[in-house]
Amino acid sequence: MYLLAIFDARPQFRATLLAALDQMVVHTRTEPGSLQYEVLTTIEDENRIMVFERYTDAAALQTHLDSAPLQALIAQFDHYLSAPPALVRMARRDGFLREGLANAPGSHV
Repeated sequence: MYLLAIFDARPQFRATLLAALDQMVVHTRTEPGSLQYEVLTTIEDENRIMVFERYTDAAALQTHLDSAPLQALIAQFDHYLSAPPALVRMARRDGFLREGLANAPGSHV
């Protein structure tokens, strides 16, 4: 189970939102069924932030969505964001991930 969350931050709250998402990375590492949680910033628009998430199944994703740290962050979205977030739930069809290359220091893959 995959989720892509797209956030358009208000410029004055970009750094605050990124710091909060960094804390979500720390929290999500402790959640059973959480396989991947990456915070990405777009090159074209510095205020657009995406979070790419991967879970073992729909139940693990729901556990994350219901977690207290995420709910506390969601409560701040009206303040931090210029528009409601877009959430795209996905299922994997095909592809690959080169684990060693993706985690190499300085890698932009």
